[in-house]
Amino acid sequence: MRLYLVLAMLVLALAAFTQAQDAEEEATVEATVEATVEATMVEKFTVFINQMQEMGKKLADKAQTTFEGIRSSKFVASSQTSLEQQLKKVKQKIGEIIQ
Repeated sequence: MRLYLVLAMLVLALAAFTQAQDAEEEATVEATVEATVEATMVEKFTVFINQMQEMGKKLADKAQTTFEGIRSSKFVASSQTSLEQQLKKVKQKIGEIIQ
């Protein structure tokens, strides 16, 4: 009878040990999956940040090119000259009125 009890205890101990190993393996797999998910999220955010930086640089370059084009256009130059002439005339009239 003692032999049956010892065998039963050994079987229970083996079952418990096997379940503990399975649970440990599952925990290890889950931890690995979570680490992989975190790593991929970090990689995705890094890629996103780099894309936003590139987009910002391209936008700044386009804006600078546009402003330089506007600043050097004939229309702006002629308008500026015309406004400067009008301002000189106004200053002269104000000077005449004051004297």
